[in-house]
Amino acid sequence: MRNTLKIAISLPKEDFYKLEQIRKKLNFGRSAIIDKAIRFWLDYREREELIKRYQEGYRKKPESIQEIEAFKQASAEAFKEENLQ
Repeated sequence: MRNTLKIAISLPKEDFYKLEQIRKKLNFGRSAIIDKAIRFWLDYREREELIKRYQEGYRKKPESIQEIEAFKQASAEAFKEENLQ
C-alpha cells in the first residue's frame, strides 16, 4: 500500500459539481478521481518537459542533409519490402 497524506482543497462550486458528476458516473471515490487527475497532470507535465528537451537538443544539433537522405532511403526500402509503395 502506498503512503498517503490527507489534504484539504478548495474548488469553485461549478468544478466541484462537474467532478462529482464524473466520479459518480465512473463509480470512483473523491480521492481516487483527484488522484487520477493529479497523476494525469503530472504525466502531462513530464511529457511536455521531454518534448521541450528534445526540441532544444534538435535546435542545437539538427539532422544533417546526409542523415535526412539516409532516413528517406531506409524508409523507401522498408516500404518496398512491405509492399506499401
